[in-house]
This record gives sequence, structure tokens and C-alpha cells, in this order.
Amino acid sequence: MRAGTVPVRQTVMSHRRLKKTYLYLRRANKKRVVLLFSACFLAIVLVFLFGYLFIQDIAQSGNIFPGVTINNNAVGGMTRQQATEAVQSTIVTKIEEPLVMTYKDNTYKLNLTKIGLSVDVDGMVNEAFKKGSSLNTMGRMWRRFINRPVRADVPVMLKYDQAQVQAFIKNIANDLDYAARNASIDMSKGAPVITASREGRSIPEDQLLKQVTSILPSEKRNLVIPAVTLKPKVVEGDIGTIIVIKQAEHKLYQYNGSKLVDTYACAVGQPKYPTPTGQFEILNKQKDPWWYPPKSDWAKDQKPIPPGPGNPLGPYFMDIGNGVGIHATADEASLGYSLSHGCVRLSEWGAQQIFNAVKVGTPVYIYP
Repeated sequence: MRAGTVPVRQTVMSHRRLKKTYLYLRRANKKRVVLLFSACFLAIVLVFLFGYLFIQDIAQSGNIFPGVTINNNAVGGMTRQQATEAVQSTIVTKIEEPLVMTYKDNTYKLNLTKIGLSVDVDGMVNEAFKKGSSLNTMGRMWRRFINRPVRADVPVMLKYDQAQVQAFIKNIANDLDYAARNASIDMSKGAPVITASREGRSIPEDQLLKQVTSILPSEKRNLVIPAVTLKPKVVEGDIGTIIVIKQAEHKLYQYNGSKLVDTYACAVGQPKYPTPTGQFEILNKQKDPWWYPPKSDWAKDQKPIPPGPGNPLGPYFMDIGNGVGIHATADEASLGYSLSHGCVRLSEWGAQQIFNAVKVGTPVYIYP
């Protein structure tokens, strides 16, 4: 048999198959025939469509998927080079503007060069490409077929020295922070002078760092520095009664803040049992107290005395520590002299006035 010729037997078999197919189709239901041909046609169309979309997906793989934006700037359909140029012109130039922070009359500029700030252009472009490539092949082809873009935005990505930013914020805090000052009593001149309280200020560094971090990628380059007001624990109104005792004068002075309210004659300790000097405070107050003999030679063998007549403390006693107190006395002839065993004696009326004026914690200053 010569090359290129078809055997007679094969030709006969092909003819028979065509004839058999023709006869089958002629006897078959026409609707079935139409459906069969329609299904074959649809299959051929789908194969060609799939091939077209697959080839299109490969051809478009070098472009960012439609609908993707970088910082709300459209880059869909762009090549890597085009997207890079778009980011450079629309984002990088604006980010290079200085960041200015203000607090009242204080202005601070963040040195972008010092912190090594740069826009990660390649990182943003790569992320833009991922928005489309993260879809599976069928998903991408279907979206292109129905012209449905991807709604995805890539935020500005920066590179900078975080430690330098934190140091800059620390310097701002050091410059603006100051502690609250409590109201206080100045006794340097022998009479109370009230030093006024003052509110303090603190810059919340963590909060400011978050604000700077969030504003660096944006076009907004001005920031108002947040501040927290620190309240003093003691204000002028918290300072009430102050007791000043001057032993050389045998006088007790009652102040309300720096204002003199009244003066009382008193008795103080005799040389053998002196009244201590210094700063004290009222530790407790007792109305109608018991008297208990102290551990001292002058009270040896004495017994406790209940409230009432004969009680050396009288009806009012204010303890300032170490067995010493301010109290009433029935022996008003001793007032104006140094005759007590260390305590400060007042008339019953004077002791009552002071008892009602003071509270636990009231300061007491005793001078020689």
C-alpha cells in the first residue's frame, strides 16, 4: 500500500458509521436532537470563553486589578512602574512636609530626616498587586467577565526610627510637664503664711505617640499636643485651724489659715519638765478624759483619776504625742507661767474653744 492512501476497509467502516448516525438522528426525537446540538454548541462556547478569559488573566497579570487604590488614589489597571510613579507624585511629596506639634504658645517640629522617614513605595505597590492576586483564578476571571472591580485600599506605609520618635516625644514631655504643688504652711516668720497650691501638667506620652504614628502617613501635618491637668492633693481651703504656742510669751495663738482668730494665755512646762518644741499635730481629742499617771518621778505612786473634779486634765484634752497634750486646768492662776509637767494648760473656756476648733491632724507649732 502506497503512503498517503486510505485502506478500503477503513473507508467502508467510516461510511457505515456516518450512515448509522444519520439513520439514528432521522429516527430520533427532534427536540432531543436540538438539545444535543445546543449542548455541544454551548460546551464549545464555554471552552472558548474560558480560554479567552484565562489568556486575558495571564495577559493582565502584570497590572494591578481594577478597583484597587493606594491611599484612595486609583491605581487599578496600572503596571508596577505606573503605580510607583503615581505614588511618588501623589503621596511622597505631601508626606515630606514637616510635622508641627503645638501646645498653646509652644511649637515643636519633628525632624523627618532625623527619624529617617521614608515612604515604602515598593511595599505599597506590592500590597496593591496582592489585592488581586489573592483571589483565585476563577474568581479573577469571573470578576473581569462581569466587569466587577475589587474594592480595596492600601494605606500609606512608612519606614522610620521608632526610638527617635519616642525620644522626641519624651523631650516634649520633659519641657511641658510640671508637678502639682500642694498648699503649704510657711512658719519661717513665726506665724503661718499659706503658700498657694498650683495645678500641674502632664503630657500623656503613649497617647501622643499614637497620634503622631497615625498622623505621619496622612497629609494633615499639624497636631495639638494633648495634656492632662494634675490636681493638687491639698488646696488652700483644706488648711483650716493652725495652733502656734510661744512658750516665752506664754501664749497660744489660734489661726485659721494665715488669719489670727484669737490668743489665749497658757502655762507651759517648768524647767525640770519642759514642754517640747517643734512641729506636732493633734493625734486625738478626749472629752472628760481619765488622767493616768505618766512614767515620771513626779507621778510616782499616784493612781488614775476619773473625769470630774480633781482631774488635772479638766474636761478637755488634745494629745500631741509622747504624753504631752493641750488641756484645760482648774488652776488658772498658773496661766502665764512655766509651771506644768510638760503639757500646755488653758483655761476651761479657752480649752473648750480650741477643742471645738481643732481636729485630728491639725498642725501644732511650739516655739521656745
